[in-house]
Amino acid sequence: MKRIALLIIMTALLAGCGGAAERDAATPLPPAPTAALSIGDALAPVAPTAPPAETAADAALPAASVAPTAEPTVEDPPISPSPTDEPPLEVSLTDPSPTAEFPSPEPTSVSLFGPGQQDGTSLVAGEAVAYLVDGRPFQPLILFVEPGNELNVTLAAYVGDQTGQTMPEGVMPVASADNALTGRPEILVFSPESSGLYTLVIRAAAGEGSFVAHLFDLTTPARGIAVQQADTLEAGAEKTYEVASNGPRPVIVAADPGDQSDIAVDILADDGTMLTTANYSGPGGVETAYVLPLGATTYTVKVREANGGPSAFQIVIIALE
Repeated sequence: MKRIALLIIMTALLAGCGGAAERDAATPLPPAPTAALSIGDALAPVAPTAPPAETAADAALPAASVAPTAEPTVEDPPISPSPTDEPPLEVSLTDPSPTAEFPSPEPTSVSLFGPGQQDGTSLVAGEAVAYLVDGRPFQPLILFVEPGNELNVTLAAYVGDQTGQTMPEGVMPVASADNALTGRPEILVFSPESSGLYTLVIRAAAGEGSFVAHLFDLTTPARGIAVQQADTLEAGAEKTYEVASNGPRPVIVAADPGDQSDIAVDILADDGTMLTTANYSGPGGVETAYVLPLGATTYTVKVREANGGPSAFQIVIIALE
């Protein structure tokens, strides 16, 4: 009996163990608290050879290193140049940076006396005044100076800037004029042979008083110019021009042949009387003359070729105001 009872008890125990095993297979156990998966574990692929005993920290490391979306949670600071780095200099062609250094043109103190201008001052014997002018090749400049009644002036032209010394020592003038009597106007005409600066000097040869200096050329418009044009002469012909004076103010004429013709200039009164003739410069030279009317009058200016040949010339007639 004891043997039968023992068999029954063992059979019952075996049946109970088998049922428990079946229940364990059907109902999985919840994971241990230390085996919880991180976000990295969920994103990363599970290697088939990974050991089942990995910790959460061990599983997160490879996932962070290979996941393309894994980025640092702290932003890197912006990279700034080191104190020794020099930033490139930015220069605008239209609006230079105030920090960019550009060579500025040197200031110039040169004051030029130009065609159409006039100036004047007072002089005593031995004193002089100099004017700097811009000369151009074979373009005549006309300096006309009206002195006071007690002043006698001489005129001269020098190459270069000689304004520092109005009586240059050892320097010969390229042109000069000393023809008029005391108190009478003096006129100087010269044609520069090259471009550059020239100095015109007005010197008081005798007496004292004030003067007014006028500068003209053959092409620059100016107050008082009555005729200013290019013209031609056929062989044996002549050209005439009429001009009215401004009261008793001077009338000035200058004619410059553009070729090697030898022209002459005549100024006639309104009744046809010859007042003055200019024919001194020779072939290709400028001829200049002026008259001093006693009151308002009309003059005839005649240009002719001294040898009867053709000519092409530039003429200017000035009735000073």
